[in-house]
Amino acid sequence: MEYTDLNGFACSLSFNKGVFQIESRHVLVIAKFNGKWLLTEHKERGLEFPGGKAETGESLAHAAKREVYEETGGLIEDLEWFAEYMVQSEPPFTKTVFTGTVSAIEKIELLETKGAVLADDLDVDSKFSFLMKDEGMKQIMERVKLDGKWDD
Repeated sequence: MEYTDLNGFACSLSFNKGVFQIESRHVLVIAKFNGKWLLTEHKERGLEFPGGKAETGESLAHAAKREVYEETGGLIEDLEWFAEYMVQSEPPFTKTVFTGTVSAIEKIELLETKGAVLADDLDVDSKFSFLMKDEGMKQIMERVKLDGKWDD
């Protein structure tokens, strides 16, 4: 799927591994804790899924778990690859989307965010980061819901 993000960059989204030529070094994690969506409140952007950049020598799975912990205090289980998207910024980059289940949320000192926010639904409104509002994120969230991983 091709779309333009809210920064004006051309993007490509795929639910298949290995589609993009640029190796992914960024992660985004869509997770639930006790039946609620785990979000973080970025101090400037608002509510969004936790994520970030892998450190040198770090696997994407480890980066995903680390970023969730650093931004929310959440401990991730059942981490699974879900999708990737490439952003044609300068320089271009690819981000890997994971899903997972949070087993616990620890109280930690937070630097970049205001911490964990648990949501019953993903009705994106003015409290949400612009990163949650582009067509790619809408498709990712719809596909996560259709996946049925967390159906009761």
